[in-house]
Amino acid sequence: MTMSDDGDRTCPLCAEEMDITDQQLKPCKCGYEICVWCWHHIMDMAEKEDTEGRCPACRTRYDKDRIVKMAATCERTVVEKNVDKKQKTQKVKSKAATAATVEAKKHLASVRVIQRNLVYIIGLPANLCNESILERREYFGQYGKVLKVSLSRPTGAPSQQASTNNSISVYITYAKEEEAIRCIQAVHNFVLEGKVLRACFGTTKYCHAWLRNMTCGNPDCLYLHDVGSQEDSFTKDEIISAYTRSRVPQMASSVSQSLAGTVLPPPADDFSYSAVVAAKHTIKNGIANTANQSRLSPPNSSSGRSTLPPAASWYGAA
Repeated sequence: MTMSDDGDRTCPLCAEEMDITDQQLKPCKCGYEICVWCWHHIMDMAEKEDTEGRCPACRTRYDKDRIVKMAATCERTVVEKNVDKKQKTQKVKSKAATAATVEAKKHLASVRVIQRNLVYIIGLPANLCNESILERREYFGQYGKVLKVSLSRPTGAPSQQASTNNSISVYITYAKEEEAIRCIQAVHNFVLEGKVLRACFGTTKYCHAWLRNMTCGNPDCLYLHDVGSQEDSFTKDEIISAYTRSRVPQMASSVSQSLAGTVLPPPADDFSYSAVVAAKHTIKNGIANTANQSRLSPPNSSSGRSTLPPAASWYGAA
């Protein structure tokens, strides 16, 4: 066996590069290595001349049976190594793909997406602070099938809690988008037990497991497991109260309702899916026209219009 200038192992007889199978073959105890093809050539020539195949270096007789078994073992070893190499390559590629996917999703951790079947209501009287009560037919159950009710209770010092004027906020998850719009149309600006209610679409965030490209183990997970619509996606730092101000009154103003009462108003009889379509088709214009205004005039400015907290933080902070 010789070494070429570039470091490859070559057969001393044919001067061809020796592959893994050739390198595994050890035909003679003296250590003189040749390729499999040359060994077969030596054995074939010896058989034709009715002699014994011998090592070109030390002239020791080759043990054909031992070498044949060794060659078979070498072939199996080569196959196993190739399979192992292929599996390792696939594993490396899979890890690289996973890392690339996780990196691509990294920015989504701070993104909140408007959920059109999720309604966020603020200003509810504190005496209604009960999930089972709020999902009943006489409350939010009258607008559609309620999948989940999540209360957002006041936190902080007692003085801070008192500043909320004994009101609570709640997230209502409906089965359908039109049910959520029906709720918003009926509830927004309604005065319940002396408290003005504000209602709008809620926002949600992406599932932590999905962001890490892992399988979510929670069958009831309500977080996102797919990329949401770009027109409904906002970062937590973006102020989208302008969207809320422009969209919610438009939906609610189309419904004639009682402005005050001790129970929630019934759903509008004239509700149709056209409200859903209108809500979708005016998003881009609403965002474009009001985003700049929100930067120039903060939500709590002296414009005289009551505003909601930035929707990006309503659900994400929970």
